[in-house]
Amino acid sequence: MTMFGESGAGPRVSSHLTGAIGTFLFVMLCGIVGPIFLACYFLLDLPDTEWMLWTGIGVTLLDVLIGAGLGWLRYRGGVRSDRLRATGVNGVAEVTSIGQTGVQINDQPLMVLGLRIGGDGLVPFEVVTRKVVPAFQQPLLYTRRLAVIVDPDTQEFEIDWEATASMNGPMPPAGVSEGGARTVAERLSSLDDLRGSGALTEDEYRRARDRIVDGL
Repeated sequence: MTMFGESGAGPRVSSHLTGAIGTFLFVMLCGIVGPIFLACYFLLDLPDTEWMLWTGIGVTLLDVLIGAGLGWLRYRGGVRSDRLRATGVNGVAEVTSIGQTGVQINDQPLMVLGLRIGGDGLVPFEVVTRKVVPAFQQPLLYTRRLAVIVDPDTQEFEIDWEATASMNGPMPPAGVSEGGARTVAERLSSLDDLRGSGALTEDEYRRARDRIVDGL
């Protein structure tokens, strides 16, 4: 069993890995002061510079740990999103509350959302979650109805902003998800890719495939 599937999983996994490496390198670039201290200690013959050695080692190790941690989180988040979009079902989230945290990530606000989620094949549930919501998508929150993709087994979910924007538009043709983002064939192909990469067990693959086929 190879790490990458033959029908398209390779580019997606590679993209997530590339993004993780980019995050790691960006953190190392921001923390370049550590290597600078080390270079100064070894290249400059100056008295009383031992502090540069230990400071450089400490800062560099901290940068490596932070960069590796953030890179891993980004990679896992990308794989999780692929898995959810392949195995999840469409649902609708009613927005029950909207709040600000005062925190920004990549210049975008981290918001607190209260949601009541339900849909065909889903047991309704309520959740309070923190989501980064770009400014151009925030008006969609005030429609009070969001399209979501939900794993019915774990209740993991993500907001499908494209489907939310077109939720009140014309009905999509048969075989296309709300918003036209994922055809049945694409979802089945993603399932095969995820199974081939080892991201899904045989039991998870079978249950997800049965859900997709039953929805036809």
